[in-house]
Amino acid sequence: MRTWPNASFVGGDPALDFVNTAGGRTKVRDSERLHRFVDALEWAHAGGVLDQAERDRLVARADHDPVEAEQALGELREQREALHAFLLAGVEGTELDAGVRQRVHSDIATAYREAEPSEYFLTHPAWVVDITAAGARLLSRRLALAASRLLASDHRAQLNVCGRCSWLFLDPSPTRRRRWCSMATCGNRAKAQRHQQA
Repeated sequence: MRTWPNASFVGGDPALDFVNTAGGRTKVRDSERLHRFVDALEWAHAGGVLDQAERDRLVARADHDPVEAEQALGELREQREALHAFLLAGVEGTELDAGVRQRVHSDIATAYREAEPSEYFLTHPAWVVDITAAGARLLSRRLALAASRLLASDHRAQLNVCGRCSWLFLDPSPTRRRRWCSMATCGNRAKAQRHQQA
């Protein structure tokens, strides 16, 4: 079973950590980390998107109905790639495909249709999706709500993309000069490359 160390959560927001579950050492998103639905569930539990009871219920559901789990995984990957393309276009100021915009809109609208307002809005998300209502799509719905929160917040102005790979992150520093998703990975690789070229 895949484990998710702290290096998997450098985005500064659940929606960004979600889009960062794909992508390798370059800008090409050629490394998939969500090979099975349970990988996504373990990631979500490690990142605080699912609690232990929700994780356990969804793992059991996936074991009981592997076809549903595979469909949910496919939809989750498509949601992730559309969100990544949408956010990257905003950061880089590039043209966005209309289909990508529509997919992001559809994912968020669907999540809100299934969500309920929370009376704990002062300390928790204002809109919540229950596992009973969403079933295997719980993770998808929660991540769509997370994306909506990010896009509606002032934090969106802090969004940046790694200078070496495709990962996205928030840079809250006053100078906005952070270049790498992580100094321990891409930052060190860039330093090593400069050293070799010197």
